[in-house]
Amino acid sequence: MSDRPTIVDVPPRFRVVTGPWDAEADERTIVLGPSHAFGDGRHESTRMCLQALAAFAPRGGFRLLDVGSGTGILSIAAAKLGGEAFGVDIDAAAIAIAAESARRSAVEARVRFATTWPDGSFDIVVANILRDVLTELAPLIAARLAPLGTLILSGLVSTDVPEIVARYAPLLAGRRPEIFERGAWRTLVWRLAA
Repeated sequence: MSDRPTIVDVPPRFRVVTGPWDAEADERTIVLGPSHAFGDGRHESTRMCLQALAAFAPRGGFRLLDVGSGTGILSIAAAKLGGEAFGVDIDAAAIAIAAESARRSAVEARVRFATTWPDGSFDIVVANILRDVLTELAPLIAARLAPLGTLILSGLVSTDVPEIVARYAPLLAGRRPEIFERGAWRTLVWRLAA
């Protein structure tokens, strides 16, 4: 890794600083340590998830579940927006990296990471992972979403969208998502309260 920071601005709300140094954490800056885990703010799917969180997160307290949390960037973003986040990942090394990034970003009191799924429901569930995993985990993901919650699914290309919509529609009372695109990537957002 370079000795120079990687800085990614994600309008309208976030700035992501990545690297092996200490950076000043403020209300918009997410500080990530060096890592091989996914989610440093440069990938289009991560950027769309950050923008969806900034646009659709409730004003005031909320609970977020981050499925496949990787570096913890989306959980940290939720905490920066005033929420409490729970990140789940199958990779124990990613969990340790995410916890350190939450500390660097000064939100460790509002973010937890684990390899096991939490109980309860969440106002926002976000998953930035591949189509096959989103398809397999659909019942678990839908079961954690609060009745009037927001579901954000990303890591998809255009040909993935029909399969994901068909898989999740029966689990979400037939509701259809809003579809956002950036380059080849797609993000689906179900706002059940809308």
